[in-house]
Amino acid sequence: MSALAALSEFSRVVDRWVMRITFACAWFSLLSLIAATALDVAIRQIAHVGSDKLSEIEAALFLLLVMTALGHTYLADGHVRIDIFREKLSAKTRALVEMIGCVAILLPISGILVSYGAGSVRTAFLDGEKLEAFADLPLQWVVKATVPVGFLLLFLAGVCVVIRNFLFLAGQEAAPAPRADIAPQQVHDGPQGASDG
Repeated sequence: MSALAALSEFSRVVDRWVMRITFACAWFSLLSLIAATALDVAIRQIAHVGSDKLSEIEAALFLLLVMTALGHTYLADGHVRIDIFREKLSAKTRALVEMIGCVAILLPISGILVSYGAGSVRTAFLDGEKLEAFADLPLQWVVKATVPVGFLLLFLAGVCVVIRNFLFLAGQEAAPAPRADIAPQQVHDGPQGASDG
């Protein structure tokens, strides 16, 4: 296997794991959030009292949902862009701009936030920071862990995009990454479509 083929396979394996972790977290947090919100609404309607503990759980689940979705959103090209400029660029220029953006901005910032977030999690764990919603158990570190985990998934997604754009510029991929017009399972099966430049 050539070095470029190995890079391609590595990016696809990382992509698959980012997607699997993202979908598992999304389903868990979304279903749990729906259940907690429904219970909170029912208690408010029946007993006419609010529950701070349920609100805290809802906020933690929403944070989990948002943070773990970052990597998937980037791989699926679902983040905000200035499309009026991007669409006028050739495919090779888009790939180069994406690579530079990842290497200069996305990867360093994600790395810093993973490191900072991991330090915050460690401090919360060692200090036994309590979570009122869970009977004052020392579980605040679990909530804080969503930040470094989310940015780690985004970092890995950025690595995949850099590799794929490098391979595209080397003539080994059919299109620059990320691609909004391709389903996740197509990404894993190999390059689809033709290059436009």
